[in-house]
Amino acid sequence: MVGTIISKIFSRVERVETCRNSTRSICSTRLKLVCYLLLVSAFVAEGAFASDNMKWIDGRDLPIEGRAFNDTEHYYDRLPSNVTANVNSGVRTMKHHTSGMLFRFSTDSAKLVFKWVPYNTRLSMDHMPATGVSGIDVYRFDAAKGRWRYVKTGRITSATGATLSLDWTPGTPCLVNLPLYNGIREFTLGIEQEASVSPLPPRASGIEKPVVFYGTSITQGGCASRPGMSFVNIIGRNLDVPVVNLGFSGSGLMELEMSEHLAAIDASCYVLDCVWNMRNMTTDAFLNRYEPFIRNLRAKRPDVPIVMAGKSDVYCGGPIDKDVCVRTLYERLVAEGWTNLVHLPKDGMYSGDFEGTVDGTHPNNWGMLSLAAAYGKAVKTALDGAQNGMNTIP
Repeated sequence: MVGTIISKIFSRVERVETCRNSTRSICSTRLKLVCYLLLVSAFVAEGAFASDNMKWIDGRDLPIEGRAFNDTEHYYDRLPSNVTANVNSGVRTMKHHTSGMLFRFSTDSAKLVFKWVPYNTRLSMDHMPATGVSGIDVYRFDAAKGRWRYVKTGRITSATGATLSLDWTPGTPCLVNLPLYNGIREFTLGIEQEASVSPLPPRASGIEKPVVFYGTSITQGGCASRPGMSFVNIIGRNLDVPVVNLGFSGSGLMELEMSEHLAAIDASCYVLDCVWNMRNMTTDAFLNRYEPFIRNLRAKRPDVPIVMAGKSDVYCGGPIDKDVCVRTLYERLVAEGWTNLVHLPKDGMYSGDFEGTVDGTHPNNWGMLSLAAAYGKAVKTALDGAQNGMNTIP
C-alpha cells in the first residue's frame, strides 16, 4: 500500500518536473526526496489506522444536528458571525462551544474510530469533568426497545486531540454528542474502507424542526459528566426530536438581538430559560428585557409554541420574585389572546432530595434527569398543543 501511494506522489512530481527547465533538475530531485520523506513520515504517523484499512470522513461531511446557522465564523459555531456587541461578550465567546450538536447516522462499518481536536485548551473545570466539557459520547439505537442506548464516552486528556475506537454492529444507527463547554476545531470519523455512512430516515415522532433552548449555564449543560447527560440532549432522545442548544454560561440575558437570532431558526418550539442569569436585575429591568424579547419572537414566528420557564432549580424549591414576574407576564399574554404558550414553574424541576447538584446550583446527572423530566413534559405539551392552542401544562 505504501508503494502504491509513493508511486502516485512520484508520478505527480515527475509530471511537474517535465515542464521545468533542466537547470532546475537538482531542485526537482530534492523536492521529490522531500515529498517522499514527508509521505513516509505521514504514513508512519497514521500507520495504525492505515494498516486497519480505514477510510476517513471529515465531520463537515457527516449528518449533523444542532448546528442552526451556515454563516458562521467557524463551522461548528452555534451562532452566526454577525452577532454584534449588542449581545454580551459571554455569548460571543461561547458561540464556539458545541453544546447540543451531534452526528446522527447509519453505517455498515464494523469498526468506528472518532478523532477530534478541541477548540479551547481548557479541557475541564473545577466542578465539571473533561468528559463533559470537552469529551464526546456515543449512543446506538436499540430497535427492540425503541430507544437510544449509551455505548461509550470519548475521554480527552490533551488539547491536541483525542481518539475513541469502537466495534460496531453494521447497520445500527449511531448518535455522537459533541462537547458541552468546548468547541471542535476538527472532527473525523474512520470507517472500514469499503463501508459507507448515510443519514437516518425521518423520525417516528414526525418532528424534524428543532426544539430551540435559550438560557443559562444549566441549559448549556453544566455540570453533566458527559454530553449525553445534558437535559437538553436527554429530551432530544426521549422525545425523538432534534434540538438546538443556545445556553450560554452566565450570559442568557435576553438582549433583543438574541430574539432575532432565535427567530432566524425554523423551530418546532422555543424554550426560554434565562431567569437564573437575570435574577439580580430589578423587576423593571427584568421585564424590560423579557417582554420585548418574547413579543419580538412571537411576531417573527407567530405559529411556533413557546415555553416560559421559571428559574431552573433542582435544589431550592420555591419561586423567587422573577419567577412571579414570568408567571404574571404569561397570564397577561394569555389574557391578550396568545395561544401556544406554556408556563413551566420551577416546582416540577426540584429533585426532592437535595442531591441534584454539584454545587447547590448546577445539576449533576441526577439533577439533569430531573430537569429533563420537567422540561420534557413542557415541551411535549407545547408540541402536542400546537394545533389546539393549549396554554399550560395539564
